[in-house]
Amino acid sequence: MWKYIDWVLVIIMLLLVGYGIISIINATANPFTGDESGFSEFMENLDLSYANRQLMFFAIGVGSIFLILLVDYHAVRNLTMFLYLAGVVFLVIVLQLGTEVNGTTGWFRVGGYGIQPSEFCKITTILALARVISDKTEGHEDGITKIRDIWPALWRFAIPFGLIVAQPDIGTAVVYAFIFFIMLFMAKTSWKILLLLIVLCIVAVLVMYPFLEPYQQNRIQSWWNPEAQDEDSLLQVNQAKMAIGSGGLTGKGLFAPGSLSQLDYVPEKHNDFIFAVTVEALGFLGGAVLIVLYFFLIGRTFMLAMRAKDDFGAYILVGVAAMTLFHTFENISMNVGLLPVTGIPLPFFSYGGSNLLTNMIAFGIVLSVDMRRTRWPIG
Repeated sequence: MWKYIDWVLVIIMLLLVGYGIISIINATANPFTGDESGFSEFMENLDLSYANRQLMFFAIGVGSIFLILLVDYHAVRNLTMFLYLAGVVFLVIVLQLGTEVNGTTGWFRVGGYGIQPSEFCKITTILALARVISDKTEGHEDGITKIRDIWPALWRFAIPFGLIVAQPDIGTAVVYAFIFFIMLFMAKTSWKILLLLIVLCIVAVLVMYPFLEPYQQNRIQSWWNPEAQDEDSLLQVNQAKMAIGSGGLTGKGLFAPGSLSQLDYVPEKHNDFIFAVTVEALGFLGGAVLIVLYFFLIGRTFMLAMRAKDDFGAYILVGVAAMTLFHTFENISMNVGLLPVTGIPLPFFSYGGSNLLTNMIAFGIVLSVDMRRTRWPIG
C-alpha cells in the first residue's frame, strides 16, 4: 500500500511544520542584544518550551496518521453518525465545564494543556457531511437540485455551528460555514439553493450582531470602518502591519536584536500573528515561500479529490481543503488588515496542539482516501 501514498503532500506538510517550529522559536525567544558571544549564550535566550510542546503534538499526529492509513475509509462510512454525535456531545459539555480563554468558553484544561473540541469536531462534521451529501449524489450527474435533499446536511452543519457561536467563537463558526458551502458547491448544488442559503446567512449575521460580545463588535467595526475607531481598537492589526512592513524584502533575520517581535510589540506572536513575526524576520520572500507552500497544499488536496474513487472520499478531501483554505486566507488577511481579527491559526504553522493535531488527522484521512483510489471497491 505504501507506494500509493502521496509523498508530495507529506513533504509539504513536513515543510510547513518545520518552518512553523523555527518561527515559533524565533517568536518566543528572549530579546537578543547582539552581544551574545557563543553558542551557550545564544541558547540561553531561547525558550524551547513552546517548540517542544509543538513537537510533542506533531509526534502524536504522526502516530495518528499511521493508524489512520491502516483503516479503509469505507469502513468509517457507517460510523460517521457516531463520530459526529461524539463531537457534538463534547461541544455541549465544554459549554458547561470548559475554561474561558480570551472571552471564549471552548477549552478543556488537562494538566497544563488546553484541548479545544471545536477543532476536532471539524473532522467529524466533515465526515458526516460527506456521508449524507454522497448519499444524494453517488451515481447521479445532476447533483443536488431539491431543497429537501440538503436537509440532512443542513442540520448536521447547524448544530455544531450553533454550539460554537454560543461559546462564543464566531471565527471558528465561520470556518464550519465555509466548509459547508464549499462541499455543497462541489456537489453541484443548484444555484437557487445556494443563493437562498447565502441570503439566510446574511440575515442571521444581521440578527446576531447586536448579541455579540463588545470586543467582537469592536473587531468588526475596526475592520469595516477603521477611520472611525480609536488607536487602541486598531492596536493589534497596526502592530502586526508595522512588523510586516519593517521586514522589507529579505527581513531582519531570525532572532534579530531590536526586532518588534523580540520586544513583544506584536500581540499573540507565536499563534494568531505568527505570520507577521515570520515576515518581519524573513521578509517578503519568507512570507511568499509560506504562501506558495499553502497554495500547493490546498491545490494538491483539491486535485486528489478529483481522482478519489467515490463521492464520499471526494467530499472528505474537499471539506479538508476548504478548512485549510479558510484558515490560511483568514489568518494571513487579518495579519495584513484585510479581514477582522478572529483568532484563526495558520494550519501546521501556528503554535497550538489542538489545531496541529486536527490538521494532521485530517490530512491523514486525505492520504488514506487517496491511497485507496484504485485498490478496493466500495464496500
